[in-house]
Amino acid sequence: MITKKVIDELYHKYNRRPDSIDALDIPLLFDHASEEHDLSIDGNGNIVIGCLDSRSPFHEIALSHVHGISRLDDTLAIVLHSSILFLNKKDAGVNVHIRTEQPSIWERLRWKFCKA
Repeated sequence: MITKKVIDELYHKYNRRPDSIDALDIPLLFDHASEEHDLSIDGNGNIVIGCLDSRSPFHEIALSHVHGISRLDDTLAIVLHSSILFLNKKDAGVNVHIRTEQPSIWERLRWKFCKA
């Protein structure tokens, strides 16, 4: 099950991109989700998720932007800097978590004084 704790742990574990795309566990994607999601890697080094609309920003993901790939109970997670794609292992379901940055204390103070 995908919980806030699991999401936070994934962002923490994969807080930086690996030194090389060879360090990514790409075979994990093809072992567990390639048929359901029509996964492929194009000649430009992008993961193409064929089950998503071609207009989706997650249809093609540059491997150089992927921070990590992790296997969970029923899903595979592709962790990026500010988002995580959860690919269901049993069907073509895709869920996306987009991380929102909290405003800093200075931004909140500025907003408070600008409203006055």
